[in-house]
Amino acid sequence: MNKLIALFFFLIMFANVNAQVVPIISITNNNSSGLPIDTGQFKTVTGIVTVANEFGGPAYIQDSQAGIAVFYNDFSAAVEIGDSVIVTAKLSQFNGLTELVYSTFGGTPSFTIIDSNKSYSAIIITLQQLNSQAWNGHEEFEGRLVRFNGLSITTTGNFQANTNYSVTDASGTGQLRIDNNTNLVGTLIPTGSFDCIAAAAQFDNSPPYSTGYQFLPRFTADIIQGGGPVILTSPAETNITSSSVTLTWSTQAPGDTKLKFFRSDSLGQPVVFSDSVYDATQSTSHTVNLNNLQPGKIYYALAYSTNGNGTSVSTPKYFSTSSHASSTGRYEIYFNKSVDNSYALPNNNAVGDVDLKVRLGQRIDSATKSIDIAMYSFNEVTQLKDKIINALIRGVKVRMVYDHRDGQIQSLVQDLINAGVRVQQRPTGSNIMHNKFFIFDARDNSSFSDDWVWTGSANITNDQFYSDAQNVIFIQDQALCNTYTREFEEMWGSHNEINNPSNAKFGAAKADNTPHLFFINGKRIECYFSPSENVSTVIENIIGTQTNKSISFCAFAFTRFQIANRMKTQFLPPDKMVRGVFDDGNGTDPSSVYPEMKGIGGSIPWNPPAPVYLDGQSGTLHSKYILIDADMPSSNPIVQTGSYNYSNAATTGNDENVLLIYDSLVANQYFQEFAKRFSLAGGTISIERISSEIPDNFILGQNYPNPFNPTTTITFSLPKASDVSLTIFNSLGQRVETLASSYYSAGTYKVTFNATNLSSGVYYYRLVSNDIQMTKSMVILK
Repeated sequence: MNKLIALFFFLIMFANVNAQVVPIISITNNNSSGLPIDTGQFKTVTGIVTVANEFGGPAYIQDSQAGIAVFYNDFSAAVEIGDSVIVTAKLSQFNGLTELVYSTFGGTPSFTIIDSNKSYSAIIITLQQLNSQAWNGHEEFEGRLVRFNGLSITTTGNFQANTNYSVTDASGTGQLRIDNNTNLVGTLIPTGSFDCIAAAAQFDNSPPYSTGYQFLPRFTADIIQGGGPVILTSPAETNITSSSVTLTWSTQAPGDTKLKFFRSDSLGQPVVFSDSVYDATQSTSHTVNLNNLQPGKIYYALAYSTNGNGTSVSTPKYFSTSSHASSTGRYEIYFNKSVDNSYALPNNNAVGDVDLKVRLGQRIDSATKSIDIAMYSFNEVTQLKDKIINALIRGVKVRMVYDHRDGQIQSLVQDLINAGVRVQQRPTGSNIMHNKFFIFDARDNSSFSDDWVWTGSANITNDQFYSDAQNVIFIQDQALCNTYTREFEEMWGSHNEINNPSNAKFGAAKADNTPHLFFINGKRIECYFSPSENVSTVIENIIGTQTNKSISFCAFAFTRFQIANRMKTQFLPPDKMVRGVFDDGNGTDPSSVYPEMKGIGGSIPWNPPAPVYLDGQSGTLHSKYILIDADMPSSNPIVQTGSYNYSNAATTGNDENVLLIYDSLVANQYFQEFAKRFSLAGGTISIERISSEIPDNFILGQNYPNPFNPTTTITFSLPKASDVSLTIFNSLGQRVETLASSYYSAGTYKVTFNATNLSSGVYYYRLVSNDIQMTKSMVILK
């Protein structure tokens, strides 16, 4: 009977919701001022997602008649292209673009994903149709996925972020816009005739909002050159060795397979292909195996596919072979503040309280051929300045790229210039050269065992080395060093010792022209440089696709809500946790994501709130890292580190460097540092090792006190390193909390269980480790 009543109310609620759903076209009618007639009212529509988070917001949905933008960060982060959705939100507009926007005033916004992988299509229109749609009062193409055929563009070079390009077709002229979040930034502008799939949009800041129509392609596959099979994906590399690489791509229709390539030693080389591979078989899946390549080198490639309709050409592909066998792939990871080694895997203690000046100075002293430096701030640490000058005197070639500093030069940098070090300064502007890396001996081909790159969060100042919490990493690898050198020389402006300011590129002027994928000692590493390589999107994707247990971060500045919202989609306590520490000064910035994550403010406070804290320690928390599943070694943990703050400026304008390291040992060392910062800020990761003495057997202790209200302590002992699960169940056998789910070294541990949200009664806690299972009872008495 109860089930029937519940079903009855569900059907009533379902009917009411569906009664409110209206066609998208019915809410796009405009008044004489160009505003939606029902502006400010809550509307419920259903449609297929055609743009998810490709623009960093808004998303776009469409039904069979019309489309509309949805400006709601949670929605953009949660959906994928092809999702069927129901959306309830307030009708509004932004510079003429009709939108459904998040607002809690006057209604309740919501969305539901009904189904996935639904088919959708672009409507073919002309530029003249796009530009003249305002006459009918509802802008029939705005918000829809459209396709333009036979376009041409006179601009040459590479697409730049947040830039409009004038294009023409047989009907007239229009505006193609490149959003800074898409992977089109830095790719070659097409030559000759091309087709384009895009979201139709508008940007007109004055009534009646009848001009400013534009269209935004979502990714490289939306630019379709030369007809033919249509290449859907850029060539992707696999099976990387020091002498071979496999490249694969796909096409919409069958075509043959051709790849042209050459070794790209510098950015200034003309595109002259030295070799090619061809297969006449007509297919939509294309694979090319390249052999007899040179180790640790960067290559440039273009993929082609031809059928009876013409030839399609890919965007340029830069890839790298693995390093020479003499390159060791060694890591050195250092933290200048204390770490918590109780979380260390066997023989994997993180190194804390390091004098970074001493370690960097040792590497400068050992350099024999070259040192390239890209550094936002370099001052006060005179010992390192002197070591660089001494290196120059003994014949080491030194180059430096430096921030504009608003036209100023720090005194130690001026000392380097006076000593003969050439310095390329970023032109003065609103964005900054924020990189922090050194490259040692990478420009010498006689040896590959001394090629090192240093990167991380630290600038070269006394405060950064001794007061502020920092993380740095050294990596000895030829291929990775060559990629950092490629990025350096784009800002340097040349491939030799003399910088060329007229050719130097910074910020949005840079292109996506470096390899991204490496395998070092069998471990995957990805390398990206901002703003040309969509760093925010890369980080959002690994959060959304790679998280199995936890996201842990330390952040100097965190204002990029797209990243925070992607974390929110993964936050399912206790199974998936988001934990973080913010610098206390930046965490209280009004634009910070901290209040929303903490559940105490912002537009959409997290509920439940995440365990995030302000650092509160002396000095600045200057680290910038995210750890994925660092407390779950079996889940292929990931470390994201480098100079990148989680901000819009770092995403769209600053020069930044980012590494993604897929290595459980590296992740474990960073987690030891995170655990210390987290506990000092007031957080508890739950498990604390209280003895490293190895017991004879597995032991699950009786909780104490017992009965308790509201907290109790549970201890357990491990005779060997093991995967451990410690879980709380109620008297019905339902799991109510997971206290531990990770890999722990041998020893004795304790965990505090807080039962504030549970009622009085008998509960059970169960320890599972390998083939061992133990259960004990406890009593909550309130």
